[in-house]
Amino acid sequence: MDLEHKRQIVENLALTFANKQAELLKQYDANRKKRSKIFLQRLRYQLKRNGENHRKEWNEKLEAELLESIPTRKIWKLSRNDKWFRDLFEQEENDHELLEYFRMDRAMYDMLVEMLKSELAPHPLLAAQSCSAEKKVGIGLYKLTTGADYTTIGNLFGVHKATVKNCVHQFCKSMVKHYMDSEIYLPDLEEMAEISKGFEEKSDIPLIIGAMGRVHIPITPSLADSKNYINARKWPSLILQAVVDNSHIFRHITCGHVGATDDGVVLGDSGLYQHFSSADLPSQSINGTTLKSFIVSESAYPLLPWLQHGYVAPQTTEEETFNEHLLKATVTVDEAFQRLRARFRILQRKIDIDINFVPQILLTCCILNNILEKQSMPFRESWREALQESEQKYPQPDCTAGNSYTASDEGISTRDVLKEHLHSKYVLFRSIEYNQVYFINEGNN
Repeated sequence: MDLEHKRQIVENLALTFANKQAELLKQYDANRKKRSKIFLQRLRYQLKRNGENHRKEWNEKLEAELLESIPTRKIWKLSRNDKWFRDLFEQEENDHELLEYFRMDRAMYDMLVEMLKSELAPHPLLAAQSCSAEKKVGIGLYKLTTGADYTTIGNLFGVHKATVKNCVHQFCKSMVKHYMDSEIYLPDLEEMAEISKGFEEKSDIPLIIGAMGRVHIPITPSLADSKNYINARKWPSLILQAVVDNSHIFRHITCGHVGATDDGVVLGDSGLYQHFSSADLPSQSINGTTLKSFIVSESAYPLLPWLQHGYVAPQTTEEETFNEHLLKATVTVDEAFQRLRARFRILQRKIDIDINFVPQILLTCCILNNILEKQSMPFRESWREALQESEQKYPQPDCTAGNSYTASDEGISTRDVLKEHLHSKYVLFRSIEYNQVYFINEGNN
C-alpha cells in the first residue's frame, strides 16, 4: 500500500469522525434545549403554584386581621313556627274549626287549593314566595275572614309579615285573574227566567231579574286625599255596588269609587246602562202592556224601564202596597251584603292595605262568597251578630233620592203597570180597629 493511499484512508476516517462529532454535538444541543424547555415549564408551574398558595395564605391572614379590627355585634333572629297551622290541618273531622277560621270545610279548602295550585306554587328562588300553595291559601283566607294584622297572621303561620303581605296579594290576584269571569256574570235568558220566578215567589212582582244596591266599606286612606273618601256619615270609605239574584249570588260588581261619589255616578260608570240598553231581555204581557225584565233598587237611582224602585212619596194605598211588595225583592241585596260582610270581617273595619289594592280585596271576597253560596256552606248567625258592632261604628249612609234623582217616562209607565197588576191581583183591606194591612188573593175568594 503506497503512501498516497494511506493518506486517503486517514483523511476519510478524520472526515467521518468530524461528521460523527458534529452530529453528536447537534443532537446534544437539541437535547439540551429540550431539557431547558422542560425545566423552564416545570419551574414556571412551580412558581405559579407557590404564588397561588402564598396569595391564598396572605388573603386569609389579611381577612383575619381585618375582621378582628372591625367592630361587630351579634345578630338576633326571631324563631318562628307554624304549629297552629299544622295542628289545625293535621286534626281529623275538625270542619267546625275550619268553618270558623276560613268559612269553609276541609273538602272546600282542598278544592280551592287544587284550583290555585299552579298559580300559587312555591318559587324556587324567592324566599318571600317559598310557601306552599296550601299555606298561601290559608294566609289569604285568614286575612279576609278575620281582618287580622300581618304580624298576628305571621305568628300563626310561621312566616314574616312581609311574606304574609305577598301571600295575600298573590292569593287575591290569582282569584280575580282566574275566577272573576266564571263566578260573577250577568245571567243569560234561561237563568233570567229562573231568577224572575224566585223573585216573584218573594214579592209577587213578575220580571225581576236582580236587585241592585251599594255598601260603603271602611278604609284607611292617605292623608293627602282623605277628604275625597269621606262619605255622608263622615268616615272614609270605598263604594261597592252590586247586582244580586234571588239566591244572594253576586251577578255584577262595581268597586273603587271614593265614599263621596254620588250613587248615580257609580251606576253610570258601571256599564249597566250600555248592557241593558241593547240586551235581549225576557218580556211578558201584563194587562195588555208588554214589559221587559228589570232590576229593582233603592230610590237613589234613576227610574228606568230596566231599573225600577218604589214610590218616593206614595200618595195612595196602591202605591204603598207596591212599595211593600217591592221591598221584599230589594232587601235581597241588603241580605247579600250582610252575608258578605259577616263572612269576611276584613270588610267590617278599616282595611289596613294599600288603597290601590282594596278593589282586589273586594272582588276576591265577592268571588269567594259566590263559591260558598253555590256550595251551600253553612252560615252561622253568630257571624251576623258580630257584624252589628261594626254597623254601629260605621253606619251606612242613607240610600234615598237626592238631587240627582231622575225618572224617564218609560220607567214611570212600567212602574204604574206593575202597580196596577199588583192591585188587580190583590184586594186590600185595612183593619180600622188594629190599623193593619191584609192581602187576600182574589183567586181564592
